[in-house]
Amino acid sequence: MEYETREYERNYRRSARNNDGEETKPVDFITPVIVVQFVVFLLIFLVLFAFYKKQSDSFKQIRSFYIGIMQNDMTAKQLAQGVKSALEFISKPRSPADNEASAGDAENMQGAGGEDLLLPKKNASFSPVFLSEKIVRPVESKRITSNFGYRKNPVTGKYGFHSGLDIASPEGTPIKAAFDGVVEEAKSSEARGNYIFLKSGNVTTVYCHCSVLSVKRGDRVKAGDVIAKVGSTGQATGPHLHFEIVINSIHYNPEWVLENT
Repeated sequence: MEYETREYERNYRRSARNNDGEETKPVDFITPVIVVQFVVFLLIFLVLFAFYKKQSDSFKQIRSFYIGIMQNDMTAKQLAQGVKSALEFISKPRSPADNEASAGDAENMQGAGGEDLLLPKKNASFSPVFLSEKIVRPVESKRITSNFGYRKNPVTGKYGFHSGLDIASPEGTPIKAAFDGVVEEAKSSEARGNYIFLKSGNVTTVYCHCSVLSVKRGDRVKAGDVIAKVGSTGQATGPHLHFEIVINSIHYNPEWVLENT
């Protein structure tokens, strides 16, 4: 083995000379590779920064998915499903009506609010969630005014964790049950206003800031039944629905479930 090593080194030294017997410098491959990697990194950084400045839905979805990976243990299958769902969300054509109100309604479509979780690490997850049963969209509007996750509360100004989605919608808009279920709570509180907890097996959906409640505790409802109307009761800046999906006592981002409705 020693002989083979020395022979290799001798051949290498011979190959490092040109035809005139002069030493030649080895080709530098490292610098071009580093330059290319730096340029690619810079382009990715600029694209993400542009998304951030616009606060687009694509950026928010990427951010939520990234935080989910960082804060939660995910199986390879969950990770693959999450990447696929995030890519589909980003590449999916979106009409202007998806998250924008018309010019005439924009002023009346800014409602947000609600209380925030005190212990999000124990009670919330950014992991993708997929339900076997198709959901009914609780309100027709797709204008999201406050996303799931960490935020500055629009009413209190305090930093906290928003456990659902705030979906702006005109006052009095019918709110539909997302799934078949039993009304677990139909009450009022200072922060949530008039709200409903609908129990559907191990899934609970929450509807807050309602102007009117059309059901009471113990009522059985079908998916699509009108259970309340949009309002701005409780801690709110305007009419909207605060909607949550809770599975086995853990809050999940409703966008994973609502994106295909």
